[in-house]
Amino acid sequence: MLALPTGQNANFLELLGTSTSAAPSIVGHTTISNPSWSSILTGAWGERTGVINNVFTPWTYNRFPTMFDQIEALNEDIDTTVVANWNVINAISAAGAGGADNNLYVTQIAGDTNWLATDDLVAELTVDAIEDQSTDPSVLFSYFVGVDENGHLYGGASPEYQAALVNMDENLGLMMDAVAAREALTGEDWTIIVVTDHGHQPQKGFGHGFNSPDETATFVIVDGPGFADNNINTAYQIVDTTPTVLQIFGGGVQPRTDGVPLQSLGAGDHYANIDDLVAALNAEIAQIESPNFITDSLLTVRTIFSSIPYFIYDFGLTGDSGLPSFLALPAQLLFSGLYVATNIPAQIIAFGTGVYGARLFPILPPPAPDFTPVNPQPTPLAPVLIAV
Repeated sequence: MLALPTGQNANFLELLGTSTSAAPSIVGHTTISNPSWSSILTGAWGERTGVINNVFTPWTYNRFPTMFDQIEALNEDIDTTVVANWNVINAISAAGAGGADNNLYVTQIAGDTNWLATDDLVAELTVDAIEDQSTDPSVLFSYFVGVDENGHLYGGASPEYQAALVNMDENLGLMMDAVAAREALTGEDWTIIVVTDHGHQPQKGFGHGFNSPDETATFVIVDGPGFADNNINTAYQIVDTTPTVLQIFGGGVQPRTDGVPLQSLGAGDHYANIDDLVAALNAEIAQIESPNFITDSLLTVRTIFSSIPYFIYDFGLTGDSGLPSFLALPAQLLFSGLYVATNIPAQIIAFGTGVYGARLFPILPPPAPDFTPVNPQPTPLAPVLIAV
């Protein structure tokens, strides 16, 4: 993102100029989406929570409350809204004691093969939430899947990946304009945090999940009261997101938390102009290295073994869709058995590679996230024979 030409990511560059930012590596952690987003939304790394793959495990967020439950415990009058186009994000946001007050799931728009129009709808609903004058104080969390999807479809060095970043930049601009308009109208001073879960391999293939520098690269951008303009703070980490939001509303760091409020890490280094700041961020990215051979090997083994039950689980959700009804139950039992058989060694290996939150029970696969999308897909019309 930061290496794109200035004219193609003008809104990100504008935000950097009014923010304190960092381009930290999550080296040493699994570069899989669910573990990273669980870290962002709880403040605890996946090694602590036991989240090792993209299977949503609802029990995790009873022990490690999400940002939304932590905010609710702090002040139930704070309105929390989530807009996301990956149902695992919606599921995390709804888990625990109560979850987010408003949880909007955007399913893939029919025919939108690269997910960019679906991302645009997430931005549209986010702008609507920003403009809603009835929500004050409030927390708004929006998730966009388009960049990750294009990385998987085409690779992180592809023109399609770059186009997805440009589209994300345009949507960021719409949201920033909506925040500025609301601030001008109400006198509020919003804090904007932009964060990502992992990077991407340049070539088409696995995408991410391992510990190459391209996969462990992330970014944290924070614009708001108490954060200096045009600054960089290399101590920032993505796991600091939830503690930062809690401190904004007067809360403290919760038990079993790895992150810290970004406000506690100081101002960082100031740069006189945006070009120097971007150069510094790119230099930080260039310094990212793979872990040592042993750590890299252990994390690779963890990723491989933890991915197998996920792929079985994911295929099992749709693999019986074309089967006759009398075969549906046997197919479900087969996939559940395969999941259990592969999840047991995956959890053992996870524990042996540093995931001290790994757990075998509940042993059966959890139910899939089930949300009614705000944009249900049109029902295909039944064929009609017209006699003339």
